[in-house]
Amino acid sequence: MSLKRAHGRANTWLLPVFFLGLHQSVLDDSRNRDTILSKMPPKTAKTVQPTIPELEANRSTAAASKGAIDAGTLQAFRDIVKEVIKEEADSLREEIKRSVDPITTVLDECKEKIREHEDDLNNQAARLLEMETRYTALSSKYKKLQEKVDDLENRGRRCNLRLLGIPEDLEAHRAAGKPIEGGRPRPFIICVHYYHEKEQIQRLAREKGRLEYRGKQIFIFPDYSADLNKRRAAFNEVKKMLREKGVRYRLFYPAKLQVSFNGETKMLDSPTAAKDFYASRVVNIFDVALSKFLSYYF
Repeated sequence: MSLKRAHGRANTWLLPVFFLGLHQSVLDDSRNRDTILSKMPPKTAKTVQPTIPELEANRSTAAASKGAIDAGTLQAFRDIVKEVIKEEADSLREEIKRSVDPITTVLDECKEKIREHEDDLNNQAARLLEMETRYTALSSKYKKLQEKVDDLENRGRRCNLRLLGIPEDLEAHRAAGKPIEGGRPRPFIICVHYYHEKEQIQRLAREKGRLEYRGKQIFIFPDYSADLNKRRAAFNEVKKMLREKGVRYRLFYPAKLQVSFNGETKMLDSPTAAKDFYASRVVNIFDVALSKFLSYYF
């Protein structure tokens, strides 16, 4: 009997069935041979009856021969199954590798892109830190330069006076456009030749109190820049509160408030500091004095 094994995954499952049938066929042939021999007529020759030990030996030899045949067939079957399984495993391994290789390539590309993005982010972070440092330095320089420019502008105006409330229809040199009927009159800018004369005019205006011209009240102020006027105007609220309490104060150039209260003189650089001083010193003292007065008389 010859055996031609077909290759391919589709026919591999037939091999175990075939070898099981082959093993069964060998066993059936052995049984048929024993049956035929048993039905044959006995020989006429004189037979010698075997002894019991000989029968046992023959029986053992037959069993051993049958066991050897069964063991050899089983070993051959095992070898073939192992070979088939190995081929199947190798084929599956190759197929899995072919399927995984593109995924591995894509993952490698993703890793490379992530690495590039990390490098870009690190560079951007370093540049941002450098820009923040430069911005802080430039901001400080800009603030100093702005203060210097504002100081130069106000020094150029140090001999100027600003007059408010002068009625219209009066002549003036280089006056701005005339306002609408009933609008606020335009201010006058007066340039005094000497600074001490300008200070003298301001002092006399303070001593005089209310100033009038042709029945209209006028006001005389120093001529400051717009930024400095904003800084000085920020003290208006606290100045009003100090006036209500009868506390003496004075606003110095460029924007510093001097407060004299209860035998103490305090120079305050900002409106916040002035409000804190008012809340902690002026209000508390007036409240204590008022409570003592009320407790004494009532």
